[in-house]
Amino acid sequence: LRKETFLRIEGVTKRPIICYVTKTYNLTQRVPAYIDDGDLIGFSDLINPIKGESVDIFIVSNGGSVEAAERIVRLLRERFKTIRFIVAANAYSAATLMCFSSDEVIMDSLGTLGPIDPQINGIPARTILRAFETIEKRLKDEGPRALTAYMPLISKYDLHILEICKSAQELSRELARNWLSAYMLKCDKNDSSVTQIVDFFSDYDLHKSHSRIIDREKAREKGLKVINVEEIEGISDLVRSLYNQYELF
Repeated sequence: LRKETFLRIEGVTKRPIICYVTKTYNLTQRVPAYIDDGDLIGFSDLINPIKGESVDIFIVSNGGSVEAAERIVRLLRERFKTIRFIVAANAYSAATLMCFSSDEVIMDSLGTLGPIDPQINGIPARTILRAFETIEKRLKDEGPRALTAYMPLISKYDLHILEICKSAQELSRELARNWLSAYMLKCDKNDSSVTQIVDFFSDYDLHKSHSRIIDREKAREKGLKVINVEEIEGISDLVRSLYNQYELF
C-alpha cells in the first residue's frame, strides 16, 4: 500500500520521494527513534539509485543529534540541487533544522515544526544556563549564605556543562543561519530575514517548551518558504494517507 502511495505521489509531483519516519510518542527504551549517525547509511542507500537533481523528503521526527543532521544535510545537498521537505506531522528540533536546508517546505494542516534550542541529556540547554544565571544573581544579591540552598543543584553539574550548553546553542544557530541563507532564502547570512527566523526558532524564553508547536501559518509569517499541501493539486489526501499508513500499520 505504501509503495503504491509513493508512486501516486511521484506521479503528481514528477519527483522521487524519500521517507524518513520515526515514532514520536509512547517511545520504548532503547528503540532508536531519534536522528543519529546510524541514519546516514539509510539515506545513502535511498539516494544512490535516484536519477535527477530534485527530491522530496517526507519527514516525521521529534529530532535528535544536530551533528548527525548536519551530516545528512551535507549528503543530500551534495547530491541534489532542489530539495523539498514534506511535513505531515512532527518535524521538531533537529528535524526542523533539516527543513531549513530545503528550498521550500510543504506542510499539512497537522504538520508542525518546533524550536531549535538544543537539549543536553534531555534538558534544554537554555534551562541549564538560566539556572546557573539565577544562582549567580542570588549569590551576588544575598552573599555566600545563599550558597547552601543551591549546593544540591550545583553538585549535579560539572562546570564544563556551561560551555557545552553555550556551544550547542551556537551550533544550532550557525547551521540554521548557513542553511537558510544558502538554500531556502538564497541571501547573505546576515540578512534581516535570516536573523528573524533564527532568533524566533531559537528563543527558548519565547517558546517555553522544546516541543512547542510552530504551525505552517506561523512559520510562513516568520519568513520560511512554506507551501500548504492543498496548494499542490492531487497530493493532499495522498500525503495524509501515507502518514496514516505509517502511524496505523
